[in-house]
Amino acid sequence: MQVAVNFKNETIAQKVLWILEHFKDDEIINNFKDGLREIELINQGKLTSRPVQDFLNEL
Repeated sequence: MQVAVNFKNETIAQKVLWILEHFKDDEIINNFKDGLREIELINQGKLTSRPVQDFLNEL
């Protein structure tokens, strides 16, 4: 299962990343870093975000 969360505040995103790093699970960290890269692409207009309903359907 994969969950993507979009943070509008990069400071909060970095703090969450710091917390996740303490889980010592490479898969969690890599997925979160991928999510941060995705946020950057969305902010740059190179990628469109997905509707929230898609996220909820995945849950």
